[in-house]
Amino acid sequence: MVVSLGYGVIIALAVIVLTLILFLLNLDQVKGLAWLAYVILFGGLWLGQLNYRNKYLGGFITYGKAVTIGLLISVFIGIIMGIFTFVFYKYINPGGIEEAMLLAEQNMMDQGSTDLEIEQGMMIARKFSSVGMFTFTAIAANILLGLIFSLITAVFVKKEDSGFGQPTV
Repeated sequence: MVVSLGYGVIIALAVIVLTLILFLLNLDQVKGLAWLAYVILFGGLWLGQLNYRNKYLGGFITYGKAVTIGLLISVFIGIIMGIFTFVFYKYINPGGIEEAMLLAEQNMMDQGSTDLEIEQGMMIARKFSSVGMFTFTAIAANILLGLIFSLITAVFVKKEDSGFGQPTV
Protein backbone atom coordinates (compact mmCIF):
# COMPACT_ATOMS: atom_id res chain seq x y z
CA MET A 1 0.00 0.00 0.00
CA VAL A 2 2.81 2.42 0.88
CA VAL A 3 4.60 1.68 -2.40
CA SER A 4 1.36 2.31 -4.29
CA LEU A 5 0.79 5.61 -2.54
CA GLY A 6 4.40 6.71 -3.03
CA TYR A 7 4.45 5.91 -6.72
CA GLY A 8 0.96 7.38 -7.16
CA VAL A 9 2.11 10.67 -5.65
CA ILE A 10 5.34 10.76 -7.67
CA ILE A 11 3.63 9.98 -10.98
CA ALA A 12 0.76 12.40 -10.35
CA LEU A 13 3.19 15.19 -9.40
CA ALA A 14 5.21 14.55 -12.57
CA VAL A 15 2.05 14.81 -14.70
CA ILE A 16 0.93 17.94 -12.80
CA VAL A 17 4.31 19.62 -13.34
CA LEU A 18 4.16 18.72 -17.04
CA THR A 19 0.61 20.06 -17.29
CA LEU A 20 1.52 23.34 -15.60
CA ILE A 21 4.63 23.82 -17.74
CA LEU A 22 2.64 23.22 -20.93
CA PHE A 23 -0.10 25.57 -19.69
CA LEU A 24 2.33 28.35 -18.75
CA LEU A 25 4.13 28.07 -22.09
CA ASN A 26 0.81 27.99 -24.00
CA LEU A 27 1.69 24.56 -25.34
CA ASP A 28 -1.22 22.74 -23.70
CA GLN A 29 -3.08 22.40 -27.01
CA VAL A 30 -0.11 20.79 -28.81
CA LYS A 31 -1.23 17.18 -29.19
CA GLY A 32 2.26 15.70 -29.46
CA LEU A 33 3.33 17.10 -26.11
CA ALA A 34 0.22 15.78 -24.36
CA TRP A 35 1.49 12.24 -25.06
CA LEU A 36 4.28 12.89 -22.57
CA ALA A 37 1.74 12.45 -19.76
CA TYR A 38 0.96 8.95 -21.06
CA VAL A 39 4.66 8.12 -21.20
CA ILE A 40 5.05 9.30 -17.58
CA LEU A 41 2.04 7.21 -16.50
CA PHE A 42 3.16 4.09 -18.35
CA GLY A 43 6.78 4.35 -17.20
CA GLY A 44 5.81 5.17 -13.63
CA LEU A 45 3.49 2.19 -13.37
CA TRP A 46 6.15 -0.10 -14.80
CA LEU A 47 8.75 1.21 -12.33
CA GLY A 48 6.30 0.88 -9.43
CA GLN A 49 5.54 -2.73 -10.27
CA LEU A 50 9.21 -3.53 -10.83
CA ASN A 51 10.23 -1.90 -7.54
CA TYR A 52 7.51 -3.77 -5.63
CA ARG A 53 8.60 -7.07 -7.17
CA ASN A 54 12.29 -6.59 -6.44
CA LYS A 55 12.13 -4.82 -3.09
CA TYR A 56 9.20 -6.52 -1.35
CA LEU A 57 8.68 -9.86 -3.05
CA GLY A 58 12.24 -11.13 -3.45
CA GLY A 59 12.33 -10.64 -7.22
CA PHE A 60 9.19 -12.63 -7.99
CA ILE A 61 5.66 -11.48 -8.76
CA THR A 62 2.64 -13.03 -10.42
CA TYR A 63 0.84 -11.31 -13.25
CA GLY A 64 -2.22 -10.73 -11.06
CA LYS A 65 -0.21 -9.20 -8.23
CA ALA A 66 1.59 -6.88 -10.67
CA VAL A 67 -1.75 -5.74 -12.11
CA THR A 68 -3.09 -5.19 -8.59
CA ILE A 69 -0.12 -3.00 -7.64
CA GLY A 70 -0.52 -1.03 -10.86
CA LEU A 71 -4.23 -0.57 -10.21
CA LEU A 72 -3.60 0.63 -6.64
CA ILE A 73 -1.04 3.14 -7.94
CA SER A 74 -3.61 4.26 -10.52
CA VAL A 75 -6.27 4.81 -7.86
CA PHE A 76 -3.95 7.16 -5.99
CA ILE A 77 -3.02 8.91 -9.24
CA GLY A 78 -6.72 9.28 -10.08
CA ILE A 79 -7.54 10.83 -6.72
CA ILE A 80 -4.63 13.28 -6.88
CA MET A 81 -5.35 14.19 -10.50
CA GLY A 82 -9.01 14.71 -9.62
CA ILE A 83 -8.06 17.18 -6.89
CA PHE A 84 -5.62 18.91 -9.25
CA THR A 85 -8.24 19.11 -12.02
CA PHE A 86 -10.71 20.71 -9.63
CA VAL A 87 -8.18 23.30 -8.45
CA PHE A 88 -6.90 23.91 -11.99
CA TYR A 89 -10.28 24.64 -13.57
CA LYS A 90 -11.75 26.36 -10.52
CA TYR A 91 -8.84 28.70 -9.67
CA ILE A 92 -5.86 28.50 -12.04
CA ASN A 93 -7.64 28.44 -15.40
CA PRO A 94 -11.34 29.12 -14.82
CA GLY A 95 -11.83 29.91 -18.51
CA GLY A 96 -10.31 26.59 -19.54
CA ILE A 97 -13.62 24.77 -19.82
CA GLU A 98 -14.99 27.42 -22.18
CA GLU A 99 -11.77 27.24 -24.20
CA ALA A 100 -12.23 23.47 -24.47
CA MET A 101 -15.80 24.00 -25.66
CA LEU A 102 -14.68 26.47 -28.35
CA LEU A 103 -11.95 24.06 -29.45
CA ALA A 104 -14.46 21.20 -29.67
CA GLU A 105 -16.78 23.38 -31.75
CA GLN A 106 -13.91 24.36 -34.05
CA ASN A 107 -12.90 20.71 -34.45
CA MET A 108 -16.46 19.82 -35.46
CA MET A 109 -16.44 22.62 -38.03
CA ASP A 110 -13.07 21.49 -39.37
CA GLN A 111 -14.44 17.96 -39.78
CA GLY A 112 -17.24 19.31 -41.94
CA SER A 113 -20.09 18.74 -39.50
CA THR A 114 -23.39 20.41 -40.35
CA ASP A 115 -24.71 23.32 -38.29
CA LEU A 116 -27.35 21.02 -36.79
CA GLU A 117 -24.73 18.39 -35.85
CA ILE A 118 -22.54 21.07 -34.28
CA GLU A 119 -25.47 22.51 -32.34
CA GLN A 120 -26.53 19.09 -31.06
CA GLY A 121 -22.97 18.09 -30.21
CA MET A 122 -22.33 21.30 -28.31
CA MET A 123 -25.61 20.96 -26.43
CA ILE A 124 -24.55 17.53 -25.22
CA ALA A 125 -21.02 18.73 -24.45
CA ARG A 126 -22.32 21.62 -22.33
CA LYS A 127 -24.16 19.14 -20.09
CA PHE A 128 -20.82 17.56 -19.23
CA SER A 129 -18.77 20.76 -19.06
CA SER A 130 -18.51 21.64 -15.42
CA VAL A 131 -15.64 21.58 -12.98
CA GLY A 132 -17.33 18.68 -11.20
CA MET A 133 -17.66 16.61 -14.36
CA PHE A 134 -14.06 17.37 -15.37
CA THR A 135 -12.94 16.28 -11.89
CA PHE A 136 -14.93 13.04 -12.05
CA THR A 137 -13.64 12.36 -15.56
CA ALA A 138 -10.04 12.93 -14.45
CA ILE A 139 -10.43 10.41 -11.63
CA ALA A 140 -12.19 7.78 -13.76
CA ALA A 141 -9.93 8.23 -16.80
CA ASN A 142 -6.72 7.96 -14.78
CA ILE A 143 -7.91 4.80 -13.03
CA LEU A 144 -9.11 3.20 -16.28
CA LEU A 145 -6.01 4.15 -18.24
CA GLY A 146 -3.83 3.03 -15.34
CA LEU A 147 -5.58 -0.34 -15.32
CA ILE A 148 -5.03 -0.77 -19.06
CA PHE A 149 -1.37 0.22 -18.76
CA SER A 150 -0.97 -2.09 -15.72
CA LEU A 151 -2.36 -5.01 -17.70
CA ILE A 152 0.34 -4.35 -20.31
CA THR A 153 3.28 -3.63 -17.99
CA ALA A 154 2.49 -6.63 -15.79
CA VAL A 155 3.36 -8.89 -18.74
CA PHE A 156 6.92 -7.58 -18.64
CA VAL A 157 7.25 -7.37 -14.85
CA LYS A 158 5.91 -10.79 -13.86
CA LYS A 159 8.46 -13.34 -12.78
CA GLU A 160 7.13 -16.39 -11.02
CA ASP A 161 9.12 -18.65 -8.74
CA SER A 162 9.08 -22.20 -10.09
CA GLY A 163 10.03 -23.58 -6.70
CA PHE A 164 13.32 -24.97 -8.02
CA GLY A 165 15.35 -21.80 -7.71
CA GLN A 166 14.95 -20.89 -11.36
CA PRO A 167 12.43 -18.17 -12.20
CA THR A 168 9.88 -18.74 -14.90
CA VAL A 169 8.97 -15.82 -17.07
